Amino acid sequence: MQKINQNSFSPKARWDRFEPESSGFNPDALNERIEVLAYFKHAKIFPKSFTWNNKEYPIENVTYNWQERIGQALISYFSVLCAGQMYQISFDNSTFRWQIDKIIN
Repeated sequence: MQKINQNSFSPKARWDRFEPESSGFNPDALNERIEVLAYFKHAKIFPKSFTWNNKEYPIENVTYNWQERIGQALISYFSVLCAGQMYQISFDNSTFRWQIDKIIN
């Protein structure tokens, strides 16, 4: 019978395992709730504009989007271009909450 070395297990070796940052603090993170005008078509989300701090930001282009599963929630992330500035916004399908995550420099 072959003995398995328990110390050789590395949780970082699995691509599907979410492991939060060790410090838990990101000075660039905004994580503020926003209102978003979006449409859903063929199981895809298309954000068109968002309102943050009582100002509307029309989305000129979605430059990138991806999804991550955190527990039971599926979070959809979007990098969006508004008037020459890039933002990252996200939608949590378990709470139906939109938030602005950060301003991309």
